[in-house]
Amino acid sequence: MKTAFVKQHLDVFGPWSSVQWEDTSPEKLLDIWPCKTTYWDMTCALKADWYIVPQILETDYIKDAVLRYPGRKSIIEKYTLNVVAPETIPFEDYDIVISLDPILMEKSRSPAMMAYFMNEHWDSFYRQSKIAPLGGYDLFLAHMMDAGQDLDRLPQAMSFPYMRSPEIVRSLFGKEKEDSVWLDWRTLVALSMAKGWTNAAEEAAGRVEKRLKMPVRYVGEFNKSPYGVSDPPMYGDGAEYLKALGKCKYYVSVGRYSGGGQGLCDAASLGAICVGEKDKAFHRLVCHPECLCDDMADMPERFGKIVSDENLQKEIALCQDEKLHVNFIARPMEILKKAVELKKTAS
Repeated sequence: MKTAFVKQHLDVFGPWSSVQWEDTSPEKLLDIWPCKTTYWDMTCALKADWYIVPQILETDYIKDAVLRYPGRKSIIEKYTLNVVAPETIPFEDYDIVISLDPILMEKSRSPAMMAYFMNEHWDSFYRQSKIAPLGGYDLFLAHMMDAGQDLDRLPQAMSFPYMRSPEIVRSLFGKEKEDSVWLDWRTLVALSMAKGWTNAAEEAAGRVEKRLKMPVRYVGEFNKSPYGVSDPPMYGDGAEYLKALGKCKYYVSVGRYSGGGQGLCDAASLGAICVGEKDKAFHRLVCHPECLCDDMADMPERFGKIVSDENLQKEIALCQDEKLHVNFIARPMEILKKAVELKKTAS
């Protein structure tokens, strides 16, 4: 199925240049992808093209990520390349078109199956979209997994994770592991009893390292540049993040205040043994039962049991890979294929 992603000029997610898959590669794509690697795995899984269009819709996310910071809009406009008019995109050449936010409302009658993600689950458009897709779209893809579970009609709001491509990811990163554990920065923030990154979070990392008796790795200080926007853009930062994360044999994310816990999926895609929480949607989709903690206090004992049992580690790795395949490759692909067929039938 031929797929295209479409985003707005001021959207910091995704690549900062329109690009065709045939003209790039998974590794080269990261060279024009300066912020979070959200959608990169999925782009690789679908071998998708990317188009950047002029700003159309001002969402809560755009206000929070860009417009409330003086000068940020100018930075993005300065460095974003190959912005194209929506009417020049050959929608008829694609089976699937996925936009970031419902920005292509006038294109909803396209023969392609039209779907969209909302970048942030707290955006008011996300809440509206869970009721039904906006603007004549065929599907709203609810990345928090809090919408419909079975596709039986169009239009529909559908639980849908960001797809993964572990084979491609592991061909580039994570080939050699070290006995270290990557901690979700939100875990350290929770341990420091704060809402954002502080020196107390750094101190918490030291305490966890002593408790787990293993080197701790993490990336903090997100407050310095929310969403990772800088001048010049941090091209290659995503690759460095995946390289560092890929070296860790273990990944721990417990005690976080909010969200579905998608960072753990990055680690699983890289082949790390992942320890999460029972109350996080994505952790349940990925983790072996022995790796799901009741709460923060439950984590050290579970972690110690895993580290001391090589047979259990092998079992966990096999379980994770199977769950990744089913929940982040096979089932999402089935949903997309069915949606394409439903759109063709309706047409």
